[in-house]
Amino acid sequence: MARHRVLSDEEILRRARPVFVERGYAVRTRELAAAVGLSWPALVLRFGGKQALFTRAIFDPVRRPFEADPVAAGTDLREMLERRRSELSEQWPMQLQCRLATGRPERPACDTLTDRLCTALATQADRGAVRSDLPAIALARMVVALLVGDVAQRFVGGQEIPARDPTFIDRLMQLVQPGVRDHATARAPTCGRRRASSAIAIAIAS
Repeated sequence: MARHRVLSDEEILRRARPVFVERGYAVRTRELAAAVGLSWPALVLRFGGKQALFTRAIFDPVRRPFEADPVAAGTDLREMLERRRSELSEQWPMQLQCRLATGRPERPACDTLTDRLCTALATQADRGAVRSDLPAIALARMVVALLVGDVAQRFVGGQEIPARDPTFIDRLMQLVQPGVRDHATARAPTCGRRRASSAIAIAIAS
């Protein structure tokens, strides 16, 4: 007789996470059980209940966002921006669901990202790789606002957030790199949707 594969806790959390991200804490337990592939009583036995499962799947990862890595200190500006965008596309939806579920978020993901990005951009500025007419913190806040706006707009609109978006990164590069004499006229990413995205981002981050 064939033996059923025993799911590890990490595999269960991996399957439950996108359901919580999409539906929030209010998702029905039967939907969670169906997504995981176990009965709800079995999940309760493993994790203790819905709140504990949500904490492990969503809340715990939000507490550890944007770890320092060699990309942030490297010389490849594009790779750094792509990595930060990828991290934010995972962190922001979870941060949103934590805020909606508890009303008491951990430190907003965008704050941590701004700190990391500021340090990296300051290093890049010393190398002449980014514009020097703005302090690193102001430049980091501008980049993060655009990143958050793009991710928020796509997520709230029910759109898929692509793992890579070269066009978006190209526009960010135009804004942060030196040599553009009039940055104010450079086309900002998602500028046509900026007002709605900024309102969403500010509401969640505050």
